[in-house]
Amino acid sequence: MRGGVILFIVEGPSDQDAITAFIANEVVKENIRVTVKVMHGDILTKYAGYTKDFSVDSSNVKGEIKKLILEYLNSPVVKSSYIKVNDIRKIYYMTDTDNCFFRTEANSVNKKECLNRMFNFEVVELNKNKKVEFEVIFFAHNLEHVIDENSNKLTDGEKEQIASDFAVESLNDRNYFIKTFTTSLMTWDTFKESYNGIKSYRDRACNMNNLLNEIQEWKR
Repeated sequence: MRGGVILFIVEGPSDQDAITAFIANEVVKENIRVTVKVMHGDILTKYAGYTKDFSVDSSNVKGEIKKLILEYLNSPVVKSSYIKVNDIRKIYYMTDTDNCFFRTEANSVNKKECLNRMFNFEVVELNKNKKVEFEVIFFAHNLEHVIDENSNKLTDGEKEQIASDFAVESLNDRNYFIKTFTTSLMTWDTFKESYNGIKSYRDRACNMNNLLNEIQEWKR
């Protein structure tokens, strides 16, 4: 893949800094740009107003993600960068699983059902002439858990420090970033395999390695 723009939709700011900066550095020679839409919170567990209904559920998740993307592409900051719908080459949705495949609370069940739909998207149709490949990058249960298996024993402040330290170290050391997502945790050979595997795997896992593999393919 040469040229175009890769769009990342990220649930929160702690995950995106090091990851998207790393990817941008990796693909800059291929004339590929990286742009990031950061969401404050998790749209897959957000209630609609003061109701018990979810704003996004399995019945409307594809349409809501499409709307989110188009709103972002039409925002002043993106327009000022001269990025258009037809420039988008691939979309990645980055999320924590929050152990949703093994929990029974309403918000976890909703997130599980949404992810099950998203795992099968393959493409998002941004307009009648533009279909864009789509993948989900997940951290189980979250980024801190992937980095540190003892994260469940840490305070929120300590978890934030782990994410911050990871960002700094990753930007200084390319191999550190790659090693984090390819050793000492569960990975799968393809995105498709990871989507099936995460539904029954309870420990530390991530499919970031599949993105790393795709980046190497882009460079060929």
